[in-house]
Amino acid sequence: GEDPRPEDRAGAEEELRWMELGSEETLGAATEGPGAPRAWGRLLQAVWRGHLGLTTQMLRQGASVEERDHAGRTPLHLAVLRGHVPLVRLLLQRGAPVGAADHAGRTPLHEAAWQGHSQVAELLLLRGAPAGARTGDGLTPLHWAAALGRTLLAGRLLSTPGPGPAVADVRGWTAAHWAAVGGRLPVLELLAAGGCADLDGALLVAAAAGRSAALCLLLACGARADARDGAGATALGVAAGLGRRQDMEVLLDHGADPSLKDRHSRSALHRAAAAGHLLAVQLLAAWGAEVDAGDSLGLTPLHHAARGGHVDVASHLLDRGAQVNAAGWLHKTPLHVARERGHGPTVELLLSRGASHTQIMPWGEVAQDLVPEGGLPQALPGYQPQG
Repeated sequence: GEDPRPEDRAGAEEELRWMELGSEETLGAATEGPGAPRAWGRLLQAVWRGHLGLTTQMLRQGASVEERDHAGRTPLHLAVLRGHVPLVRLLLQRGAPVGAADHAGRTPLHEAAWQGHSQVAELLLLRGAPAGARTGDGLTPLHWAAALGRTLLAGRLLSTPGPGPAVADVRGWTAAHWAAVGGRLPVLELLAAGGCADLDGALLVAAAAGRSAALCLLLACGARADARDGAGATALGVAAGLGRRQDMEVLLDHGADPSLKDRHSRSALHRAAAAGHLLAVQLLAAWGAEVDAGDSLGLTPLHHAARGGHVDVASHLLDRGAQVNAAGWLHKTPLHVARERGHGPTVELLLSRGASHTQIMPWGEVAQDLVPEGGLPQALPGYQPQG
């Protein structure tokens, strides 16, 4: 019953801190800072240290299995975190609340999923642990098992009555999303085999995370190559905006349509050009993407390349037949946009490829960057703004 030695206590604190930071950063679960074991009650300390005999003695003397630390964790939470099966059995036999949630909403089953303690999870489930319990961020134990690649545990959770794989957390992610973003292929395959997973949503997440193997698996399991997110962007558009040429090739080979646009009428080519990803632009152009397609503001991929000062991308688009004087919103051409952003090399390229430095915008403005002094006037004689 003595207090832990300082060096042991420091090690326990460090390990607990790592665990909590891991759940915060990997799964976004809100949590309070770790409690120092020395500030815990004696039962919590005994459980954390794995003292079965001492814990048994303290329970006989009236210690409460519902004791909490400052983060709301019970002795059962700590026993599960440590993976101490005999202590978990003892606490359950003594009536420990199997579904107790800490201040972040995590139950002992959440902790078993986080640590991958399948035997402990089985004990909890046999005692009626709620498989559908949700943290403050809406995460279930299945979400955690999927995110961390706990295949056996995920399979056990799927066989337990509850909300199943279709339940989403507060950001709208299902277990399949978490498995995809982590590249957890065995879990992802298990979820896909169940037939209830959101494969299209998982495909978009895999594209954003650059998980090529997950993309291939999801497509093979029936995900649509042209799946769209809430903004109407396709998986191809997401991959193009990130310059992930390999993922784009996978999607295109599976029938992704490069002409599809999002809610702002931006295509995958718009996204790749705006981000300056030359290889992605070359790939899309080779697959027949329309180089002069306008977005909701009438801006073409060349406008977007000019706005970002991406000379090599602008040059390739021009080589593929892009209109150098295409007029978008407020009649702005790529030259206007490049000039406004101060991209001198892009301005020079556009002028060398035939851009008109006399093309008029509303209110009489002309694009005249790099025009010799004394050349063009600020506004053409006789021009009157409309209205």
